[in-house]
Amino acid sequence: MDSLRLSLLGVVRGRRGSVDLDMGSPQQQALLAVLLLRPGQGVSAAVLTEALWGDDPPVTATKSLRTYAWRWRKVLETDAEPRLLTTVGDGYRLEVPEDAVDVRRVEALARRARLAGDASDARSMLAEALALFDGEPLAGVPGPFAERHRRRLTELHLDLLEARLALDVDLGRAAWCVPELRALSDENPLRERLSVLLIRALHASGRPGEAAAVFPAARRRIVDRLGLEPGAELADAHRRLLAGEGSPAPPAPGEEPAPLPAQVPATTADFTGREAVARLIVDALSGPGRGWLPIVAVAGMGGLGKTTLVRHVAHRLGAHYPDGQLYADLRGSGARPASPHDILESFLEALGAESVPDCMDSGSALFRSVTHERRLLVVLDDAHSLAQITPLLPGTATCGVIVTSRSRLAGLNGAVHADLGVFDETEAIELLSRVVGRDRVAAERETARELVAACGLLPLAVRIVAARLAARPGWSIGLLRDRLTGGHRPGTLRAGALDVRATFLNSWRQLTPEQQRALLLLAVTDMPDVALPVAARMLGRPEPDSEDLLEELVDLALLESDTAGHYHLHPVVRSFVLAQDDA
Repeated sequence: MDSLRLSLLGVVRGRRGSVDLDMGSPQQQALLAVLLLRPGQGVSAAVLTEALWGDDPPVTATKSLRTYAWRWRKVLETDAEPRLLTTVGDGYRLEVPEDAVDVRRVEALARRARLAGDASDARSMLAEALALFDGEPLAGVPGPFAERHRRRLTELHLDLLEARLALDVDLGRAAWCVPELRALSDENPLRERLSVLLIRALHASGRPGEAAAVFPAARRRIVDRLGLEPGAELADAHRRLLAGEGSPAPPAPGEEPAPLPAQVPATTADFTGREAVARLIVDALSGPGRGWLPIVAVAGMGGLGKTTLVRHVAHRLGAHYPDGQLYADLRGSGARPASPHDILESFLEALGAESVPDCMDSGSALFRSVTHERRLLVVLDDAHSLAQITPLLPGTATCGVIVTSRSRLAGLNGAVHADLGVFDETEAIELLSRVVGRDRVAAERETARELVAACGLLPLAVRIVAARLAARPGWSIGLLRDRLTGGHRPGTLRAGALDVRATFLNSWRQLTPEQQRALLLLAVTDMPDVALPVAARMLGRPEPDSEDLLEELVDLALLESDTAGHYHLHPVVRSFVLAQDDA
């Protein structure tokens, strides 16, 4: 029994040891919630019926309750004889250890914190309790009982947050609390205790002017919405501030303003070309008089140099964003994209926040508050989806955002979209010359053109062959061209950590069997362009279904479509796909 864990402070979950339990339907979860939140009590069928369905239960309510109870016995009991979920009259009682239920652990920690004689110990207990919240309590659970307790547990969460923040201010961590208090005040404008704490935190941080501005703004919100004056605690906090009563709390040992973040990695010394798209990005992110958050989304298949481009442009934009630069590799093209919450935590730490709320929405709101009116550039590299990046967007026009992704993020409202293509020949030759040496390329100019053409003008492929030639000064350009055109492409397009095959392999592994089959069928044909009717016959599917399938591959940047109803593979992608077929 010690290994049983049941969670209600978010999506309802259960585990026994390392095994996830089947939590059943929302109605089944609603029954569990009632029994867990009335620990050890027998709950009658009438009370359960009202808890799950209110005043309008179905005619099958009693039968449904028996079914749910039977299912929970199968999930929770380890013995043939029921020991946890027992029948009491026409209802049920569920008895599990207190520490098996997250709500009970939170309530126990809150009681211990209130009784603790040491502020640091109390603060640790509150932080432990807050860490057990994982979003909206009883998320998705229906019924009036769940709704009542959802409100109660949400209120409990705020109470614990306030208590922890008050202790943080008392313990000399006031400056760290200000961003979180601003975010919470914005989310709960009528909660006066938060305004009191914000006044104290700002005053203790040496920002009395900002502290004095809190009361008028809070009073205006309260009067406008409720027609009432603020309570005595808020008015007294403002009065004491203006009277100079009390002294700011001393800063915590070692507490200093956080340095400006400068997270964008260095640009490459031999960055080449891309001037038109670079100018597009710079213009979009440096123009005056913006009234909205400027975002540039750069999209294109793997190997086009999106990361290299945005790092280069980010450094060019440094003067326009003097408050720093945040950078995150979101690993969107890999098997395990980065967690937005983890990225938020790293961003907020870089900006001086002490902790991140467990709730994603609250963490995102805190990030928007911390970045408010700052001039920051945020670079989100290799995004997987719109949902991954939305929590990471500032809310102010003074910031700027660059996003890269393999697929076009069409739902990113207000963004300037830049679709990256392959090099033109001049850019490819220039990169080759910078890495290999201009004299060496000039001596085999025509062969160099054939080499970059064999690379499909793909920037990553050009950089790899250039790196191989630079490491082997005795090789001629013609030798490498012959290897590429003679069927040695997979091994030739690899140099150290640079590997064309690895660039596409993660994308390939995420495809459905139907998508892989479609790419293979297109790869084996020698046709440079395949029209939709032809593709449909090859796939053996109706044209509308075939178009949907092929457009999915276009969105995933593994297939190209310059005009509607016509499709083709990049030569390097074709070579990669054929290699998968051979494997």
